[in-house]
Formats: sequence, structure tokens, C-alpha cells
Amino acid sequence: MRRVIKFTKMRYVMFLLSFLVIGGGITGTILNGGYNLGIDFQAGLNQRVQIAPVAMTVTYTGKGDASLEMQASMLTVVIRGEHGVKKYPFKLSKTVTMDQLAQDLNKIDGITTEVKTDGGVSVDRLTAGLNYPLVLSAEPSYLNVVSSKTAVDVSIDKVRSALAKMGKPQIQVIGKPQDQEFQIRVGDPTGSEKTKIESEVSSLLEKAFGRHVVVVKLSNYVGPKFSSTLAQESVGLTITALVLVLIYLWFRFKLAYGVSAISALFHDVLVMLGFIGTFRLEVNTTTIAAVLTIIGYSLNDTIVVFDRIRENTGLLRGERFSRIIDVSITQSLSRTIITSLTTLMAVLALYFFGTGPIKDFSLNLIVGIVAGTYSSIFIASPILLGWTNVVKKKNVIKSGDADKIKAFEEQQKLGSSAEDGSAKSSAIIPKADRKLRGKRKKKK
Repeated sequence: MRRVIKFTKMRYVMFLLSFLVIGGGITGTILNGGYNLGIDFQAGLNQRVQIAPVAMTVTYTGKGDASLEMQASMLTVVIRGEHGVKKYPFKLSKTVTMDQLAQDLNKIDGITTEVKTDGGVSVDRLTAGLNYPLVLSAEPSYLNVVSSKTAVDVSIDKVRSALAKMGKPQIQVIGKPQDQEFQIRVGDPTGSEKTKIESEVSSLLEKAFGRHVVVVKLSNYVGPKFSSTLAQESVGLTITALVLVLIYLWFRFKLAYGVSAISALFHDVLVMLGFIGTFRLEVNTTTIAAVLTIIGYSLNDTIVVFDRIRENTGLLRGERFSRIIDVSITQSLSRTIITSLTTLMAVLALYFFGTGPIKDFSLNLIVGIVAGTYSSIFIASPILLGWTNVVKKKNVIKSGDADKIKAFEEQQKLGSSAEDGSAKSSAIIPKADRKLRGKRKKKK
């Protein structure tokens, strides 16, 4: 028969350990100057750029105003003059080469082109940015093309190196690596240097990879007010989730169970935040997602234990509540360990093979899984025991029965020795007859 592990006997040591870990995390965060906030929670620039070689140049020396538009699979030259508006559409097809497109454009009065890349490249690889439509003039306008090579000329490491002067911007690969498209996030603590940062990003990239090769596909600037609102909403979302969990557990079990579970969840969140602050991990919306994920994971683990405690409270009548808790945790221990290890293996794979935000997200989950497993055993159930003992003491005192009060006080003085019991059989998980229902009852 399986022996009962006396988890409740270790509760004060574990409370002290949790206090030291959380206190150490708070101290480490303060010594590091607070949290390393990402641009999700502070002002900053969010750009999507593509490093694309120049395919051809286009100049216009005719009468009127000319522009070049590129939408979907169509390139259109628009000329506005005294005689109205004329449009010259060209389909960007795989069967049309750069040389053929240049010849067709040169047929338009005033347009002159010069192919700068392999003339046999298909025109469907042309790419446009936020600077479109291009205003054509005697000064060359540049058309860029996505590289047709399978090899990557510009890697994410090269982009990081090029932007190293800007501190530690967040950089992420978008799409296929050979397309050389990147998401770049640069923080702006002052909240007033949007134009300067945009200009600096473009100049540093062009300095590293060549002039006119940077195509800005998307550019968003998060202001101080918006980032502050996002931070408040994230905190509000987390608190709302905890309140809803408390209400659910209140109805599912009792208030004592709900408060104990919420205390364990606060423990897990504080451990995670202490780790994030101490090791200067970036705090962004991915961090909030990790925290909410761990709240759900830890809650599920705690409910499994609480459900077993509630069941054993009816099956093991007459046993001390501390022993019922020990029995329940011991019975669910194998399930808890197997679930945690299985989840941890998947998250470790994400950590070792992932990059960028995925790596940080998985690291937060690793810490959260360890903290959640620990708290469901050593925090939630002992708090439930403490709550139950306090309520029991109040009820005994309220009854006014001197004998009951004296007996209860003597039991409290005995402490752990009274809880553990003296008989050897107390170390064994007791058998309890369960009521058989339905088909199992008929079969018997």
C-alpha cells in the first residue's frame, strides 16, 4: 500500500521558502531599476521593412504630373495634364520580365527607365512600400524587387548588427527568411522622437545594405498615452481573471477553497514577475499572455487536489483535516508530476528551438509551471488548512463550551505530533468504501 507523504508538516518551511523567493525577486527588480518594459507598454516605433534590391529606376521629363501606382498584381502609370488624366496599366505577371516591362514603360512619352537587376527576373517579384504612389520627376524613382535567391543575403543577425547603435531594438523575421522582411520595434522613452527614430532606422539600414534598398511596408508609432492605457488594461484584465476564478471556486467548492486557490495564483504571479524583473526580461503583451496561461494551468492543478480533498472529507470521516489533505495530495501526486513534466517537455522544446518573443514566452512558462506545481502542493492546500483551523477555532469559542475549548487548545499545543498520530498505520493511505452507482452497482 502507498504511504502518505506528510506535506502539511512542511508547510511553514515552504512558506518561508516562498517568502524568500518572492522577496528576492522584488529586491532584484528594484536593484535593476524596475521592469524592462517593451514598446507595448512604453512609447516607441513599430516598423515592418523589407531589404529588397533596386530593380529599375524610372524618370519622367514630359509635360504634366506623373505618378506610378502598384496595387495587387497591377502597375499603373498615371499622367495628369492639360488634356485630362491618362492611365497606362501593366500586369505584373510571372511571364513578363523586367526587360519587357522597361521596354513597355519607355514607350510612354517622357518616361525613361534603367534596369538595375537581372533583366530576366519576372515582374511579379516587384514590391511596394508606404512611399507609393511614386511621384515621377527628372530625379530617379526606385522600384524594388524581392530577391529570387533561395539563400538569405540579409539575416536577422545582420539587421541587429546594423541597428546596434539604437540600443536593443526588437527584431523579428516576417514570412520566409529569403524574402528579407523584418519587424523592427524601437522604444522611445521621451515619447517625442518619432521622426528622428524613423529616419535613423532607414539611414542605418541603408548604410549597412545599400542605398534605396529599404522598403518600409508598415510604420506605427505608439504614443505614451496609448502605452499607458494598454498597461492599465493588462493589469485590469489579470485582476478580473483572478476575481472570476474566486467566484467560480466559491460556487464550485467553498469560499475557503476559493481564497486558498487565489492565494496560490498570486504566489505564482509574484514569482514570475520577480524572475522577469531580476533577469531583465522584456515585459510586453507576450508576458501578459504567459501570466494568464500560468494562471489557468496552476488553477487546473489546484482544482484537481481540492476535488480530491473534498471527496476524501466525506470518505474519511473522523480523520484530522491535515491528514485528509496529506492523503489527497499523495493520491494526486503522480498525476501532478506526470502532467507537469509532460507540459514542461513541450515548453522546453519551444525554448531551445524558438527565437525572439517565442523564446521569452516559453521561458516565462517554464518558471510558471514550476511555481504552479509547487504552489498547488505546498501553498494552496496549507492555506486551506490554516483557514479551516481558524474557522474551527472561532466556532469552538463561539459555542462557549469550556470542555470543547480546552480540548481544542490542547490539540493546538500538541502541534504536528498530534496531527501526525502515533500509530504506524497512520502512515498508510486508508481504505474507504465508495458508493457504487449505475452499471458498477448492478454488476456487483
